[in-house]
Amino acid sequence: MKGERIILLLASLFGAAQLSMVHCQVSIERSSTHTTLFGIGRTRHLDTYLSPMEYKGPQLTYLHETFRPLLRNEHIVFQTLTQGELSYTQNRAETAHDLGGSVRYDFGWGRRWRDILWPGLDLSVLGMAGGDLGFLYNNRNGNNPAQARAALRLSAALRADYRFHVGKQTLALHYEAHLPLLGMAFMPQYGQSYYDLFDRGHYDRNLRATHPGNALSLRQLFTVDIPIRHARLRLGYLSDLRQLRANGLKQHQYSRSFVIGYVRELSLKR
Repeated sequence: MKGERIILLLASLFGAAQLSMVHCQVSIERSSTHTTLFGIGRTRHLDTYLSPMEYKGPQLTYLHETFRPLLRNEHIVFQTLTQGELSYTQNRAETAHDLGGSVRYDFGWGRRWRDILWPGLDLSVLGMAGGDLGFLYNNRNGNNPAQARAALRLSAALRADYRFHVGKQTLALHYEAHLPLLGMAFMPQYGQSYYDLFDRGHYDRNLRATHPGNALSLRQLFTVDIPIRHARLRLGYLSDLRQLRANGLKQHQYSRSFVIGYVRELSLKR
């Protein structure tokens, strides 16, 4: 009888431990990740509507991202991305300056595979929809001193997260890439003024379809997470390459930034 009691006690403890492990796993998998990053780097851009010359200079970037699984299916995930930029650039001759800014927002759903290929590696593929608004002002132009930016797009996104241990610390590597596939962008015609477009209503195919053939772009983010007490410090590198060719005009913006910020994980209830 005494031996049977010991066996029953051990079995109940083992079952409780198993339930605790399952609950722990569920709580980890049912968490939403909120990331805030600040970046500083360099950008070079070309907009032939304003100038045939390329401008270079510093750029400040703000990023906020949320990533979470759906409550009923941990393998289906939802992501939002907000990105803001402000740049101050000059031409090679240092005779003119550009002031530029933009706000970008994307959201989408996708599929996540946990511990794929080897333990600790999570891979997610998502379909995203979004758009951006922006401006570019040139202090030298008198007739057409500014250019407006507006676009809508459908994109494919890839995310990879890898957790590993260094001593007693758990570090994480993160990579994500966004590739626009189809969309619509605003672009004036070559030589068309904004006065003719908006005041006189001379519309001339100023909304153009975009695709990798005329607007090949790619945004990539590489980061490492370092735990600091109850928070995670995120350090990384952001590469954002954007291009557009339409209506006899060309635009490109190649930005590279060092980013630093923090990551918060919030538990989700079923």
